Amino acid sequence: MEWIKPGTNIDFMKAARLWVPLSGLFVVLSIGLVGLQGFDAGIDFMGGTKVIAEFRNDAGVERGVIKKVVDDLVTSQTGETGTQVEVQDFDVGGTAGSETVKYQIFTELPSLLTPLKKLELAKLLEAHFGVGTTVDTPFEAGDKFYITLPDKWSLIAAREELQKVFQSSGHRNITVRSDKEERVLTELYREKDLLLSAKDDEVKAEAMKVEEEARKKIARLVDNRFTVEVQAVRTQVTDALKSRFGEGFVDVLSTASVSPSVGKELFQTGMLALLYAIIGILIYISIRFDMKFAPGAIACIIHDVIIVLGLIVLLQIKFTLPIIAAIMALIGYDINDTIVVYDRVRENLQKGKGGHLPKVINLSINETLARTVITSLTTEMVLASIFLLGGGTIKDFALVLFVGVILGTYSSIFIASPLTIYLDRVFRKRAAERG
Repeated sequence: MEWIKPGTNIDFMKAARLWVPLSGLFVVLSIGLVGLQGFDAGIDFMGGTKVIAEFRNDAGVERGVIKKVVDDLVTSQTGETGTQVEVQDFDVGGTAGSETVKYQIFTELPSLLTPLKKLELAKLLEAHFGVGTTVDTPFEAGDKFYITLPDKWSLIAAREELQKVFQSSGHRNITVRSDKEERVLTELYREKDLLLSAKDDEVKAEAMKVEEEARKKIARLVDNRFTVEVQAVRTQVTDALKSRFGEGFVDVLSTASVSPSVGKELFQTGMLALLYAIIGILIYISIRFDMKFAPGAIACIIHDVIIVLGLIVLLQIKFTLPIIAAIMALIGYDINDTIVVYDRVRENLQKGKGGHLPKVINLSINETLARTVITSLTTEMVLASIFLLGGGTIKDFALVLFVGVILGTYSSIFIASPLTIYLDRVFRKRAAERG
């Protein structure tokens, strides 16, 4: 079935006189939105804690009630009010169980242990293990304690003693890891992964032997440096949700914390990745085409990214690493669509088809229109399915990319092409003045 018949001759460049100013207006509005309101940074960039909680599907649990429970918990434990807490759907399409439903809960606090509570625990540890005990509890570490004991302990004995101290303060869920144990496990995973990548059964048997030897080595270790993670967030959120929802609450499946300093570093790295992508594309286009084409491709990308960023702010979409990934994918799709048109323009110029550049570009867009429409529609169908069936951050990813594909198709026609025509006129005028 041919949706677009051969010989179609739509005058896109005439319509561009309307769309270019309108695009400029949207760009200005988007910049204003980003500048005035700013991004709603997620846990990836702002730092905080993410909790995945599971409930019975027939319990009628509402996100607003979950949010209030966690809000009250944060206030009671830290004394802080107005702390950002958000609840989102987590189930993704067919992976969602028919009997349970999952939610992801975000809070900007990396820990529910206040500095005073951390100090009290540090003093308790120092008193228990004696002079020479040091306890480091940086804010960025969340619920982690870095402990150096005055004497070396076997790992089993140290775990039992440390658990005894923390449990006496009401912290029943803790993990204890020795620094030496960490190094042994790191080496084990590296060696085991290399062996398991082989298909030979004898090599795989050797991998299991390596693991067994590592376990024996860990059992013989003695150390005086330990990292203790007090899973205060998991324990207290579990207790609060169990108290409020009773049998309707199933369990807290996982927790993850990101410190503000790490979040800031991730944000800067993400922005640099976008900048490097644009610079790389500018160099590529300049080499593959002449200089009157490259600015159009870059303007196309900048136009789409700015409008997408404005949409993110307008819809209050959490700005997270998956959103950065969506924007990177948009840049790749965008430049691919633009290059398809540019390649056809170059071919038609070499063949002498169409006459002047505006007519050649119009002809080229019409010739590639069927390919553009089919590619965009099939991509949008996939993204629409992800958006409708997905959950949590995957929906935001799909929405951003869905809008980005539309913008990429639009800008390759109404932004890149008119700018190329304008630059061609400028270069011709300068050449005539010099000649």
